[in-house]
Amino acid sequence: MSLSPLAQLLSRKRLLIFDLDGTLVDSSPLHARAFEETFAPHGVSVDYNAIAGMTTAAAVDKLAAGLALGEAERSRLVGEKRDRALRMLETELSAIEGAVDFVRAARSRFALALCTSASRRGAETSLARVGLDGCFDPVITAEDVTRGKPDPEPFLKALFAHDAPPAEALVFEDADSGLAAAAAAGIDAVRIVQAPDGDGIRWAPLLRALEALA
Repeated sequence: MSLSPLAQLLSRKRLLIFDLDGTLVDSSPLHARAFEETFAPHGVSVDYNAIAGMTTAAAVDKLAAGLALGEAERSRLVGEKRDRALRMLETELSAIEGAVDFVRAARSRFALALCTSASRRGAETSLARVGLDGCFDPVITAEDVTRGKPDPEPFLKALFAHDAPPAEALVFEDADSGLAAAAAAGIDAVRIVQAPDGDGIRWAPLLRALEALA
């Protein structure tokens, strides 16, 4: 039996690199709410799609571009947003359908890495909440890079950690900034979507493609 195009793509890879927010966990609505609540007192309307995939610091800089903020106030906003989001992640976060099953099935065949724009505390909280802590090596967070997505630095660090050329890696992302970072690193990427009519792939067909390799 011939392999599907997805299975063929997976068969050529040895390193799978995952984004976190919006790819493995349904945290985007929580982060959007945390930004909205943080910036509401400043009269700033938040378009989360315009900042999805950015580090909190970079997103705050973009949202606050029209405000006259000193460094102390900027730092306060970054911390306030992170604290709000963390409380939500601890109590409300859920995994995206099929993501946990795919990761657990992939562990026996591939090396798995995580590249996220979240803080390390936020990433660890999210992974523990959905039962995926300990599945990725390395876990590269906002604290581990000088330049976050759409810069390729996070993905290049994951390649270096596994001594893997770009052709042997595959990135799973949901945001334009992450897909741009993967392209800049020369790595094939799959856009993850939750809606069946979205412009990308859900985890269920990816899991079927993975099972076809067994």
